[in-house]
Amino acid sequence: MRSTTSSASGTDVRVGRIPYLNSEPFYFALQGHELVPLPPRPLGQAMEAGRIDAGPLSLVDFFRLERTLRALPLGIATNGPARSVILFSARPPKELDGAVVGVTDETSTSVEILRLLLTAKYGVTPRAWVDAAAPSDAVLLIGDQALRALHGDHPAPHRIDVGTEWVQWTGLPCVFARWGVRASLGAPATAALAEALEASIGRALASLPRIAGARRDVGLDETGVHRYLGGFTYRLGHDEERAITELRRRLEPWP
Repeated sequence: MRSTTSSASGTDVRVGRIPYLNSEPFYFALQGHELVPLPPRPLGQAMEAGRIDAGPLSLVDFFRLERTLRALPLGIATNGPARSVILFSARPPKELDGAVVGVTDETSTSVEILRLLLTAKYGVTPRAWVDAAAPSDAVLLIGDQALRALHGDHPAPHRIDVGTEWVQWTGLPCVFARWGVRASLGAPATAALAEALEASIGRALASLPRIAGARRDVGLDETGVHRYLGGFTYRLGHDEERAITELRRRLEPWP
């Protein structure tokens, strides 16, 4: 998708667009930029390769690339259930020692939080981590795929919400993504993008019926979309910054 308005630098800013319902508020009214559809993990790879200039980076990708980025006080966080970062499991998490866990290839941060939860909170170590399509005892799904499975007929008897688990474990919000802008883009273009994103978030949260009508593909009615998007924080405040610091601390000794 390409807009007709240029940035302050004279060229369109290439913005990574995560095509999940929970990211819709960022793009609902965003004008003046080239939008490049990318799931979280490929978005981080595109930023590293210089194919995009900005986007809501999976938090572990932000950590990895932050020396080359300007951080915006925007992201995707929850202080309760995420409802779309779900481990679908044949067994309770405390019984997953030696299990095979499938993981979608779209995730960077959710899988690392899950590894921390299983190892440090539940004291279990899976035997193998495999692709989500491979046979497994449990599978981690994220985004719209997780929403469809959660509200569909996924056979797993246990549905473990990674957001809920993190919040209960740490007492802090669960931050999945943070907006980063390539430092070389320059301050004027960065400020213009931040302002446009803020405006888009505000308009989106005031237009949830319209979003619900356009996104019936995830299996939620209007009430469900209200509840789902209302559970996320898009403007990162003090508690979210503390949560980011805590995740970084817990990941530092990780092999």
